[in-house]
Amino acid sequence: MRVPILHIIPFLWSGAGSVVTRLCEAQRQHGPVAIVTSGRTDDGQRDWDSYRRCLRRAGVTHHTIDFFHRADGVFWSSVSALAEVIRDLRPGVIHAHAGVPCCGAVAARAITRSRARIIGQMYSWGPNRPEWMNVQDTWGLGQTDRVVCSARGYWDLLLRYGVPRRKLAYLPWGLPLDQLAPRPHARDRDPVGDAPAIGFVGRIEPRKGQRDLVAAFARIRRQYPRARLELVGPVADQDYASAVRADIAKAGLCDAVSMPGEVIDPAAHVRQWDLFVSLSSDEGQGLAVLEAMALGVPVIARPVAGISDYLVDGRTGFAIPHSHSGARGVAAAAASMRRTLLAAPAARRRVVRGARRMVERRYAWASMVTAFDRLYGL
Repeated sequence: MRVPILHIIPFLWSGAGSVVTRLCEAQRQHGPVAIVTSGRTDDGQRDWDSYRRCLRRAGVTHHTIDFFHRADGVFWSSVSALAEVIRDLRPGVIHAHAGVPCCGAVAARAITRSRARIIGQMYSWGPNRPEWMNVQDTWGLGQTDRVVCSARGYWDLLLRYGVPRRKLAYLPWGLPLDQLAPRPHARDRDPVGDAPAIGFVGRIEPRKGQRDLVAAFARIRRQYPRARLELVGPVADQDYASAVRADIAKAGLCDAVSMPGEVIDPAAHVRQWDLFVSLSSDEGQGLAVLEAMALGVPVIARPVAGISDYLVDGRTGFAIPHSHSGARGVAAAAASMRRTLLAAPAARRRVVRGARRMVERRYAWASMVTAFDRLYGL
């Protein structure tokens, strides 16, 4: 039996929550696994229930400690609670997901004099973060034994903030490819026709770019009056979601754009689309983009941090120039969507096949779990 493993993450939500949940399930087959999350906070942030249910079924022990908020009174109380968990569990490995959990894990290890190996995980930084927050996070990451990042852009950023190169490990998250079989060609609408289905999967928040996508889609509707757009994902920013809905209404698109929120099976929606379009300004890896590629849906995306690691224009997807912003960015996105919809079916199929081969070669789940074992020293 392996030594106990302890994961710490602010919340189990979105793509990060999905992969951490699956990693815990895989590791639980070989020994004790526990996880610390913030659970639910007064400002409406919470774990996704589906992930918590998966962990309960797998026998993963769950502790609720707030490692989302940074205020001194909250943070140091949480460190004390984490120290008690470490004393009881005696983990051999602590996997801290994001900056605040890294800071907490480092402090709690020092308090308990634990010899656990701490693995820090870098995800992504949202827009308009204050500099002190960046410094705090990179300090915590730099105090861990190894730092994992799944985007080359964040590797470079960590180096700029002084994290030693010897500590860095590039290890992208894998995908459960057995659950992401590409759709049969017989079901493909190829050529697309006059009613293309376009979609995106991601939390409704500013960095995901749904407002730009609605604006670009409004231009597409001039040429394809029967086109429809689906924005799948839970609301993470209520003000932003209200602005998205206002944009939809102002453009007269209420009958063409749907926002179903969090769904049980996003892949079932993606399989019905002719295009997956990402206008995100930043991604830790862009798991939803990779899943669309695995499912055999043509991807159009800005090649931002995370996505730029695997999006090769004309080979694995179609790139939108990300140097443009505002109206120019919307126009560039609409032009890319129009070109892809009008492209020869053989060209789209070639890109779809190239994307699936790339995902199979580089993002297999079993290979990723083995790589984490080596990083943990197991």
